[in-house]
Amino acid sequence: MMSPPAIDMVLLLCAVPLLWAAIMDLKKRIIPDWTWIAVLLISGASALLLPAPTLTQRIAGFLLPGLCLLFLALKYGGVGGGDIKLTAAMGFCFGLNALAFILFFALPPACMYAKVTKQRSVPLAVFLCVGFFVYLGVFSFAGLTL
Repeated sequence: MMSPPAIDMVLLLCAVPLLWAAIMDLKKRIIPDWTWIAVLLISGASALLLPAPTLTQRIAGFLLPGLCLLFLALKYGGVGGGDIKLTAAMGFCFGLNALAFILFFALPPACMYAKVTKQRSVPLAVFLCVGFFVYLGVFSFAGLTL
C-alpha cells in the first residue's frame, strides 16, 4: 500500500526542523523555538488536510508524552523545556501511535548514551531525530500510514 503524497510531504517538511533541532541540541544543548513551532504549524495544517492521524490521536500524542516529560523534568530534572515542547509538537503531528514508535527507537539509545557518558542530561532532540528517521524509513519502505 503506497502512502499518499500529502503524508510524505508532511514527513519531509518535519525533517528539516527536526534535523536543525538535533544539530543545535548536540552543539549547544538548546532547541530553538522555531523548530518545535514549525513542527506544530505543519501538524496543524496536516490536521486540516489529512484524515490520519485522527484529532483524538493527535491530542493524546500531544498531551501524554508532553505531560510525562514535564513531570520528569519537575521531579528529577535532566529534561529541558525544549525537549518537552519538541516531543509534544511531534506527538500532535504524528499522533500517539507513531510517537510511541519514534520514542521506542529514541529513548533506549538516549538512556544508554546517558549511562556511558555518565551525564544526567542528554541532547534528546538528537535521539528524537534518529527515532523519526527510523519511523520515516519504515513508513517509506513498508508503506505504513501515520
